[in-house]
Amino acid sequence: MVKYSCCLAHRWLRNPWCVFIFHIVTYIYFFYLCGVMDTLWKKQLRKEASAHHMCEENRHDLAGVETKGDAVALYKKTIDWALEEGYPDLETIRKHFSDCENVGIFVDRHFRNEVLNSEQVYVFHHCTGTIRTGINLGKRTIPMLYFANGCDMDVRGIVGSAMQVRVPLYVFGENRIGAEQSDDLLCKTYKFDVK
Repeated sequence: MVKYSCCLAHRWLRNPWCVFIFHIVTYIYFFYLCGVMDTLWKKQLRKEASAHHMCEENRHDLAGVETKGDAVALYKKTIDWALEEGYPDLETIRKHFSDCENVGIFVDRHFRNEVLNSEQVYVFHHCTGTIRTGINLGKRTIPMLYFANGCDMDVRGIVGSAMQVRVPLYVFGENRIGAEQSDDLLCKTYKFDVK
């Protein structure tokens, strides 16, 4: 019996049409799975964009988004509007964008004195703990920090900075943000209501 099934498999693999059909079915299934998983977050973002009355220009940009990285770049570009509108909602961010910490989007994270100064914009959703920030001399940037969805955080300066750095803190909705004023850091807090 084993010999027979091996012979059938061997004969099947020698038939180019069978191999061709097998590859086509495999590719279709693979791309179907990738496409379904990939488009879920796009569909959700488009749906919420319409509900929050995103402007035509940004809806057009959103329609052209191909990757999560592109979506995050658009999100950061429109961050003031997005956080005021609550776009996208916290559950969408948790479900589809909790893996974007490498580009400065943090969700439900507890910080323990991590230094954050490699990105121009950091966005915190429902985060807790303490972060340290200041100028990044290599990139010549001073980060802007955005807080939303119930953060409970403290912001401190990078100890030993060459100069005092002014860092803007944008707080949307109900959050508790403690900002240290020191020789290394001077924070200016701006508070906004959420619709």
